[in-house]
Amino acid sequence: MYIIFNMESTKADFVAQISAAIDSGKVFVHTTKTDSPSQLLFACDVFRRRNHDVLINIDANQNGKSSLHVVIHPEKNCLDMTIKRNETVSDITSRIQKKTKMIRIRGCGRVIDTVYSVIGILIHAGWYLEKTTLNSSTQKNGLLVHINTTLQAVLRHG
Repeated sequence: MYIIFNMESTKADFVAQISAAIDSGKVFVHTTKTDSPSQLLFACDVFRRRNHDVLINIDANQNGKSSLHVVIHPEKNCLDMTIKRNETVSDITSRIQKKTKMIRIRGCGRVIDTVYSVIGILIHAGWYLEKTTLNSSTQKNGLLVHINTTLQAVLRHG
């Protein structure tokens, strides 16, 4: 389902149109060439947090302006996990349901070992590792500088 929006669309406009599409069981697909995609991306994040599979692509064009391409699937079959220190591998894997087809998992610091273990279990159980990202954020508190290293992965299952 392709929907046309004007350049002045708000997050609420996008959320309403996306809801209309996915509530009727249709895939929401939208492509735009804009310098300010934030309202559409804010709306997409609403559905990512509701466990929908949200795919975002940014493509180059001949005219030098990038295109934003968005696909949101109607099924709620994704799991988003930020791992905490007190969680065990078995706690985490027990949250994965049979209907889950995509998992976003992330953790920082000492939790990276747990994230890595979960990824290992899943890929040996037939999950496909789509993407891994290692990044860090820096926090300054007066003279102290603290760097948090984060491991994030996206896994898919057929």
